[in-house]
Amino acid sequence: MRFCGGFLQTKVADNPGKAFDWPFIGSVTALIIIGLLAVFSASIGDHGRYWQKQLAFTGMGLVAVGCIYLIPPRLFYAIAYPLYVLSLPPLLYIIIFKANSVERWISFPGGFNFQPSELTKVAFLLAMARLLSVKPVTLARPGSLVAPALLFIPPFLLVLNQPNLSTALSFVAMTGLMCYWSGLQIRDIFYLVSPLLSVALTFHHVAWAILFIALIATMIVGRLNLKAMIFLILLNIAAGYGSIYAWNKVLYEHQRNRIITFMNPELDPLGSGYQVLQSKVAIGSGGLTGKGFLHGTQTNLSFLPEEHTDFIYSVIGEQFGFLGCVLVLLLFSVFLWRIISMARDMQDPFISLVAMGIGGIFAFHVAVNISMTIGLMPVTGLPLPFMSYGGSFLISCFIMLGILVNFRAHGRYL
Repeated sequence: MRFCGGFLQTKVADNPGKAFDWPFIGSVTALIIIGLLAVFSASIGDHGRYWQKQLAFTGMGLVAVGCIYLIPPRLFYAIAYPLYVLSLPPLLYIIIFKANSVERWISFPGGFNFQPSELTKVAFLLAMARLLSVKPVTLARPGSLVAPALLFIPPFLLVLNQPNLSTALSFVAMTGLMCYWSGLQIRDIFYLVSPLLSVALTFHHVAWAILFIALIATMIVGRLNLKAMIFLILLNIAAGYGSIYAWNKVLYEHQRNRIITFMNPELDPLGSGYQVLQSKVAIGSGGLTGKGFLHGTQTNLSFLPEEHTDFIYSVIGEQFGFLGCVLVLLLFSVFLWRIISMARDMQDPFISLVAMGIGGIFAFHVAVNISMTIGLMPVTGLPLPFMSYGGSFLISCFIMLGILVNFRAHGRYL
């Protein structure tokens, strides 16, 4: 059974023939292959070995999927809290020993770098799913929000202080989606995220005023009690003016530059706006069908920085054109649709919540990365699942894939 938007529904997925989900497996396989081809293309020249490492990471990830498939589903529930606790010290290590560095990873012998925040995302979603599966949240009982908040705050603040704002926001995305799946109404989530919206809109007074009008109207229609209304309004005011302080005293210069560049890349076309402008040129120059595999001038001549990692979607746009970009979007849509279907069909609340949390992580990365490459969002450094180069993130994607495959095959017996 599951709690979704305040409604308890039950559906049993007891058809063994559905354990192997062809659309799910087919879409993720296609994404992996396209990603390897894109990294290979982007590796020509100065980055010749990246595709070989990506192939090795893919192999390691597939082994991880096979191993995770053999784990009894009950074990994920049992290790959720211990794994969550064990995932926090490495984040603290980054803050203490990498304080004066842009590095957010721990180096191991052999040249392998591990980014602890990727493991923490998996550990956190398991722990949050276990908590919400036995204690659904609702604003009718404000006390039900305390335990999820206490679980959320430590990893969020530790990742935020690395600093790694984009990854910290992924915790917000998955938590919000899991809380909705557990029982919160969309209206309730709007109340909870309104302070974050105030942070983003406080520099535009008209937009901030519209937010307040929408918030007050929603509270009136939702018949929220007067004390809660006053608290939310004061909280939004504090969040808005607090963001002004954070802009001047907390954010690093490179973070402020990314936001300014997002608003107007042309202000610094050879500096902080360079990546976004070159990304747009690469995608736009691909036209309908692209320039052809290995024939991307922006990519192969290294005009596009970080083309093998953050801007891998730009490589696809240049070489495979609009049709290639649409194909990738369709594959991700099928992949996410099957995850949501699994979350809806599974009768166990823990499994359903884990699947929805994983779907939230993937959806957030896809939306932010692609929006970033076409200039709809600031450059954040979030990679594209199964496609961007990177060991820690790619392996964490395969770990989550393994959990989904395990639950799809065995979860109905939990």
